[in-house]
Amino acid sequence: MIETLRTRLSQGLLLLACSLLVINLAILLYGVFARYLLNASPIWMDELARYLVIASVMLCAGTVYLRDEHMRVNIINRFATGRWGQLLALYHWLVVLLLTGFIAWVSARYAISIQRFMTPGLGISKSIPLLSLPIGFGALCLLTLLRGPVTHTAHSTEN
Repeated sequence: MIETLRTRLSQGLLLLACSLLVINLAILLYGVFARYLLNASPIWMDELARYLVIASVMLCAGTVYLRDEHMRVNIINRFATGRWGQLLALYHWLVVLLLTGFIAWVSARYAISIQRFMTPGLGISKSIPLLSLPIGFGALCLLTLLRGPVTHTAHSTEN
């Protein structure tokens, strides 16, 4: 059951992140079209493109971590085997879990605290784009919790 929940959540986040990237591509193409063919440069386009990229990266973070496809230094993992390897995996899991939970909480408080300020290009509350941070870190925390402590193995490209 946990495996199914973890897989579906991961796939849903990845689908949403890919959708945001496709929307971002369409907005950038519209901006190029408007700038060079219509001689009009929409001021909101650059701002929205930045927010969409940040949101898609934050939504992908949990899936990338879950699939073990993120960058990390594996020097200690290569030498820690057996009991030490299990303790290292537990330590790593706890650090990631607590750190992402804390960042999600702090970024949510910050996003809510600036809700009365508006973005210059889109004219929306700054809380709306900043909510991608607590959502992304919260998803990363939840996926880390659902994954549990695992021993990381060195990939063949790292040797």
